[in-house]
Order: sequence, then structure tokens, then C-alpha cells
Amino acid sequence: MSAKGNRFVVAAGACLVVILALQMWLSIRHLSQTFDESAHMYSGMEYWQQGDFGVNPEHPPLVKLLATVPLLDLGVKAPPPPDMFFRYASGAGGVQFLYSNNAEKLLFRSRVAASLLTLLLAVLVFAACLEMFGAEAALLALLIFVFEPNILANGALVTTDIGATFGIFAAVYFFYRYAKKRTAPRLIACGVVTGLALATKHSVLFVFPLFVLLALVELFLQPSTLQSSSRFELPRPNQAVRWAGSIAVICLVSVAILWSFYGFRYKARPGNLQMNPPLEEYVRGLSHPWQARATVALSHSHLLPAAYVYGLSDIEVISEQGRPTFILGHLYPTGRWFYFPAAFLIKSTLGFLLLLVLLIFAKNLRGVEKRREVLYLALPALIYFSITIISHLDIGFRHLLPIFPFLIVLIAAGAWGLIHQSRRWGYVVAVLLLVHIASSLHAYPYYLAYSNEAWGGPKNTHNLMSDASVGWGSSLKAVKEYIADHHVTNCWFAYSGIAPYSYYQIPCRILPTAMSGLNGAETGPIPTSVDGTVFLNEPELSGFWTGPGTLNPYQQFKAIPPDDVIAGETLVYHGHFDVTMASAVSHQHAAEMLLRMGKVEQAMPELQTALAMNPNSITAHVDYAMVLAQMQRKEEAKAEFQKVFALAHTQYPEFQEQMLKIFILPAIQGASN
Repeated sequence: MSAKGNRFVVAAGACLVVILALQMWLSIRHLSQTFDESAHMYSGMEYWQQGDFGVNPEHPPLVKLLATVPLLDLGVKAPPPPDMFFRYASGAGGVQFLYSNNAEKLLFRSRVAASLLTLLLAVLVFAACLEMFGAEAALLALLIFVFEPNILANGALVTTDIGATFGIFAAVYFFYRYAKKRTAPRLIACGVVTGLALATKHSVLFVFPLFVLLALVELFLQPSTLQSSSRFELPRPNQAVRWAGSIAVICLVSVAILWSFYGFRYKARPGNLQMNPPLEEYVRGLSHPWQARATVALSHSHLLPAAYVYGLSDIEVISEQGRPTFILGHLYPTGRWFYFPAAFLIKSTLGFLLLLVLLIFAKNLRGVEKRREVLYLALPALIYFSITIISHLDIGFRHLLPIFPFLIVLIAAGAWGLIHQSRRWGYVVAVLLLVHIASSLHAYPYYLAYSNEAWGGPKNTHNLMSDASVGWGSSLKAVKEYIADHHVTNCWFAYSGIAPYSYYQIPCRILPTAMSGLNGAETGPIPTSVDGTVFLNEPELSGFWTGPGTLNPYQQFKAIPPDDVIAGETLVYHGHFDVTMASAVSHQHAAEMLLRMGKVEQAMPELQTALAMNPNSITAHVDYAMVLAQMQRKEEAKAEFQKVFALAHTQYPEFQEQMLKIFILPAIQGASN
């Protein structure tokens, strides 16, 4: 390519990266915090200010440290974490930290800092495609990336998903460069990049078995098919030893980089602070005792930082417990194999999906000369996708993001090859690129709720998926704007996020949700019927936090088409509504508030009212039994707990089993003690 052509490629690439940044930074202005962001920001500040890696150990530090760099010069201080279960502590501490300061300023600064990883990933996708397939394909890859709605949805959030996406792609790309030319600088560079990747998210450990597989590919395919750079090939056993040594070096360097993010300190927390609960206690509930022993042994070996191992144990515990999954309009008690295949078809643009299908016809990807490149792109995407299928943690499309950079480079290479094959293919590719871009632009600024037109678009996503795949509690600003624009004066709001409701001064009375005790929104029991405008966050419609059918206090709204959908996440209804089940929940929450204040006697009538309204509420029966136990009415408490078990085995038992195992049995044990 001529010097003029090179200048054009650089200028066009720079313009696309600027467009990516503007889309992300303008869209986040419209979003209140998503569920996890305050916890990540709080833990990042604790890492910087106190060196306390025991706050939010479920994820490694890199993204949280990066996101909070712009906050260090503001003079804000993170409050000490409360002494409670570590996940609750980071959640409560995060809300207190963010909203006792200028929350909007802190959130925007942190989001912009976190988005730098997305911008780096865009540059890396361009660079990888440039090296593998040339400048024209690289520009196509960058164009597809810049208008990928799922990248835009998560690219400027203070979460670890884009960090892991960047880390996995960077590690594989640098391994590819080492495979092409096996030099010491490239080997060390791969180790450093892999170490940075490890510091983003625990799922990045996937790259080590992937490196082994790619090394086997290098070994057992003929050198000529991989266009090896070596003029004189060693015998295969010698090559195997060399590859094993190379991967060992990458492991050592990457682990050293990982340790650096923990300050080369083994202990998770400074001073005499301990994890809550201690690791040995936390893993005790695993069904396979060898898992608990292996995890504790790994921690005691001091091969990895204690906080990092604790995070690995958290993955084990959560994976075994499972989480509810909402997909294609149905709620399941745990993950389903088809969750991510269905989610991929729902949340990818039609242009992207059709371009992916067209790879079948791309002759330039079939040749021997590009076999290494195709394998280094296709294998990581296919293997990672397969891992997600067998996972029980199907709680958000964001977990599938790491396959997108690989697929984008592959699609761009195939599309450029098709353009060269014939003019007709060129027209087809151009149309599909326009479809991809137009669909993405149509979703602005609420990319989290994106679904393609075949599934009804962003306003229908709530009928297909839930939680982090729809809005993740980020629509408070949009709701406030809707109320002002439509002059709403009488309204009720079932809000499912954790941001303090009062901060946004939304003039609606609160309907109870599983999160309303955390966001400080509830002010007391509500009536059994309400009039006016009802705003309902989509997890309350799907039953994501409560369960299906009669377990869901807002089940009746599933039969009512919403009058509007705000930000793809909050449903709007106008009229008169019977909310007896929700009223029962509000009385139960009032009782729980009184119990936290030590007012046991006053809590009793509230629980009795809740049970009179909804005698099948397991959680209300548990609270009632706990009150009876505190009042030394042991026999009555025992009888109440027996009702709990009876209900758990007769009323949606597949969902109640989770609640029984995670919440109710510990409560019973505590009461008996």
C-alpha cells in the first residue's frame, strides 16, 4: 500500500475510534448506575487507599484500579467496609461511598476511565486484523466493532466484562505473534499481556488450556500449512519440549504480573482484618469435599494471592448453587444449555449474524496460507462459547462478550474476501454492514436493552431476557425524564436497582421489591390497590428475584400489555390495579425493618398481616418463625418452620430449593442455636 493509502487507513481508523468513544461517553450520560458499578468503584478506592483486597475479592483488581484513578485527586475517601458477608459489604459500602459524594461526577469519571480498555481493544482488533489480513479488512473489522451494540452497552461501564474480553483477545493475539516468530521479546510480551489479562477476571484462566491447544495445533499440523517462520524445523518431540517451556515461561511471567496488582502481598486484607466468612468456612458447603480441600490447599501454598484464590472459591460456590435464568420468556431455576445460543441470536444485529453466515462462502479463508489465522480466531471463540453452554451461571449476555473480537476479525476477513470475489458479493456485504450500523444507531442511548429486529427490537427485550441483558437497574434518569415530559403526578414505582431512590428525586410512591430494602426506597406498608401510573422494572415482571407464578407479587402485570417502555427496562401502566400480594410483601418488609431495630413485639402484627394476605409466602413464614424463636416460643417456631418445608416441597419446589439451601436452612440453624 502506498504512503497515501497508509495515511488514509490511519486517519479512517482514528476517526472510527473517536466515533466509538463519543457513542460510549454520550450514552452513559443517560444511565444511572448499573447494579455492580458502585461496588467496583468502592473496592477500587479501598485498594488504592487501604490496600484492602478483601473488599469485593470476587474479581481481580485491574479494572477497579483503572476506573478509580480519576477519583484519586478529588479528595474523596472510601468508608470502612461494614463487617458482614463480603458481597453485601462491598454493595453497602459502594452505595454509601458513591452517594455521599457527587455521584454523577464520580460515576462519569470512572466510566470514562473504564472505557479506555474498550478503546484499546478496538485498536487491538484493528492491529490484529491488519497483521493477519491486511489494511482493508482491518478497517472493516474496526467498523463492525465500533457499531457493535453489545460492546457499546458494556464498554463504558465499571464492570469486568470488557476487561476480560480485552484480556483474552490480547493474550491470544500475542501468543499468535509468538507462534509466528518465536523470539524471547515476543515470549515475554505474551507473558506480560497474559498477566494483565489475569488481573481483569477469573474467567481469563481459560487462556492457559487454550495455549496448550494452540501449541498442539502448531505441533501436529504440517509446518507448511502454518507458514512457519523457522527455516529448519526441530523434530516434533523437541518442538513439544520447546512449546511446553514457552507456556511455562508465559505462566511464570503472567503470575508475577498478577502478584504485582496485589502489591506482592499474600494476605487479602491489611492488619488483622479477616475475610467474612473465612475461606475454610465459605467453601465448606461445596458438595465435593475435595474441592474445598483443594481450594484451601491452593491458598495455603501461597502460589497465588489469598484474595485471588478467594475469588476462585466464590466462582465454585456460585456455580454449584446456580442462579435463576430468564430466557425466551421463561424463568428457570438454574442455567440452561440453550441460554447463550438463544441470547446470541437475540442480541446480535441481523447484519452481524448474516455476515457470520457468509463466512461459508469466503474462499480466501479456506486456503492453506491463512490456516493459522483462521484457527487462532475460530478455536478461542468456539471453545469459549462451548464453555458458556455448559455453565449454570446464565445471568447475562455480557459473559459472552469475549467471543466478539475473534468473530469480528474473522467476519471482516471473510467480508473483504467476498468483496474481491465478485461485485454482487460486494453489494451484499455493503447492505449487511449498513443493516448492522443502522440497527445499532437505532438503539442509542440504551444499548443494554438491545435486541435485533427479528425479536421485536429493544422495546421487546424484556419479554425475552432479564437483568444485565436488559437494563440492570440503570433507568432512573430515564424514568425521571419521562415523568417530567408526560406531566405524571400520581405514580407508583417498583424499582429493582440498588442506587438510593431518593438521590434522583423521583416523585413516585414505592412498590416493594427484593431490592427496595437496599436502596432505601420503602417507607412503609402500601394499600391493597393503587391508582394512576405504575412503573415496573423488568425483573419484577419476569420474577427474576422472586420466582414464577404466585411467587411473583407482580405476576398479574404479565397479562397486561404495557402502555410504554422506558429505556427498554421500565414498563409503564396506567389504571387501577390490585396489588394485594405486593402489599403483603410491604408488611413483611416493615416487620423486617422493626426486627433490625430490635422491636420484636411491634414486628409481630406486621408479619401476621403479611401472612393473612399471602399465607403461602415462605419468606414471611421464616420471618415469623424467627420472631417466635426470639420470643422463646420454641414449639410454635418449630411448627412454623415445618410449614416452610411443606410449602417448599409443594409450591414451585424447583425454585424453592435454592431459597431453602441458601437462605432458609442457615436461618433455621441460627434460630436453633
